[in-house]
Amino acid sequence: MKISAQKAAELLGVSRMQVSRLVSAGEIRSERFGNALQIDLDSVHRYQDLRPAPGRPADPASAWQLLADARPSNLDDLKALAVAARRRSERHEVRVLPGLLDELMADPRLVVSGAAAAAHHGAAVRDVPPHVLYVRQSDYPAVAKRYRMRGNAADANVIVKVAPDSAWLFKQGRFAPLVVALVDLVDDRDDRSAAEALRSLL
Repeated sequence: MKISAQKAAELLGVSRMQVSRLVSAGEIRSERFGNALQIDLDSVHRYQDLRPAPGRPADPASAWQLLADARPSNLDDLKALAVAARRRSERHEVRVLPGLLDELMADPRLVVSGAAAAAHHGAAVRDVPPHVLYVRQSDYPAVAKRYRMRGNAADANVIVKVAPDSAWLFKQGRFAPLVVALVDLVDDRDDRSAAEALRSLL
């Protein structure tokens, strides 16, 4: 469902200019119809769920360190961690042609997260689109071009999380650490899969 930028501002208790900044930062989705900016209501609710407490948010390096040190034991811990580490990457919801998805998921420049990574670690969850992938900031332009990623897609089948090279947590392997996968499930408002994955692995 789409709402006006003014309605989004009212729901979030911010100015329309702040809504534009949130759109530019990839925090909420939008489409432009002529001069009117239409905001995706689900993404507004997602932002509300993950909205940080007042104060300066953790920079990407600190956010990644929080994830590296975290030992969540329940869904509330995961939600708090998702909020605290929300600035770890830029979020891009994109559409990739289905025929390129398998190649994309196997690209060594990318790290698979979300449900696919949780399943890789032994969790009893299903991986369904949109798939969650991390990429270094320096690799993103070439990856986006290679796989013809179409941004701001209403039919997005991939969520690309672009992390700064200086804060890159992933040293080896194709799959994100379990805690990152679980936080990404919470980020995407899939609390049920996150809780199930956490239960099956405790």
